[in-house]
Amino acid sequence: MPSAIVSLSAIKKNYAAVSSLVGSGVAVSAVVKSNAYGLGAVQVSRALYDVGCRHFWTAYLVEALDVRDVLPDDAKVYYLQGFRADDLPTLRTSKVVPVINSVAELPHILGQGLPFALHVDSGLSRLGIRPEALDNILPLLENECVECVISHLACSDDATHPLNQMQKASFDASLKKVRRVVSTKGSLSASAGILLGSGFHYDMVRAGAFLYGIRPDVQVNVPVPLENVLTLTAPVLQKYTLESDVSIGYGATYTTSRPTKVAIVSLGYADGLKRTLSNRGHIGFYDCTGHFHKAPIVGKISMDLVACDVSDIPDDATSVGIQAIILDGNYTIDDMSVDAATIHCDVLTGINFGSRRFSISYVN
Repeated sequence: MPSAIVSLSAIKKNYAAVSSLVGSGVAVSAVVKSNAYGLGAVQVSRALYDVGCRHFWTAYLVEALDVRDVLPDDAKVYYLQGFRADDLPTLRTSKVVPVINSVAELPHILGQGLPFALHVDSGLSRLGIRPEALDNILPLLENECVECVISHLACSDDATHPLNQMQKASFDASLKKVRRVVSTKGSLSASAGILLGSGFHYDMVRAGAFLYGIRPDVQVNVPVPLENVLTLTAPVLQKYTLESDVSIGYGATYTTSRPTKVAIVSLGYADGLKRTLSNRGHIGFYDCTGHFHKAPIVGKISMDLVACDVSDIPDDATSVGIQAIILDGNYTIDDMSVDAATIHCDVLTGINFGSRRFSISYVN
């Protein structure tokens, strides 16, 4: 079966790297939504709390409750979407913090004596209270516990994009208005935005991709020493040699041009292996000396199988039963995202760790 090993020590080191980057005056919070990008929100949150993280971001109330249950009371756990009036009884007993994304949601939380975060739209045009609506709700915020005002950057992975500065100016204006009526903190940047400089850090940054060893493709001269956090393997089920001019897989999209040694590995798109890796991705193998080899994926990826060309790799490294490398430090999430023509987070969150086929373990 496929096997995943998550390095909690690497996640802790990545948290330390981000903390060093932003300095002591800025809180580094952890984005653990989507089950910590699939890696296990409970395990990851516990590990990050141990190294000083005190703010955690989830997407939904049910996620927030899972994280809240395993952390001490001094940790703050937010959920970013889906606040409803029906949540109030749970909020009164669970100590999780909703993010208010619209004017329509606001009346349900006002006067309840409960903390909340306020999301303002600074230009992403997704969730958030529009700047033109902010003036109307400011009087309502007096005497409320507004933990923080947040927004989200649309183009932070392009350091030269003019929208970054436009959003910063919009957020500055909104934050200033809210602070006229209530004391609160500000948070604008997720991982890529951190690299835009201290002017984008405010009181808190929201680190997600960085924690999981993902490097946003931002062209700035700011080194971030991130470690790989995930090793994903799957066994070789069968191996054989095909003659020249033989097609492989559904649709016959690949045809051998020489006698070709093919290894069939027990992983496919049902397990989260992107089908766009067909005929362009790689499967890794280590030989007896520890040298890493990349075997090209050949043919279309099937539901739970993938074929690769191992002709140029030592036979003992690709034998039946060997654990092939799907992801590790030599073929990373970043590498796979390039091959799959998608983004890093799509690769990671798409892996079906919840499948009964998967074995997942954690190392410190």
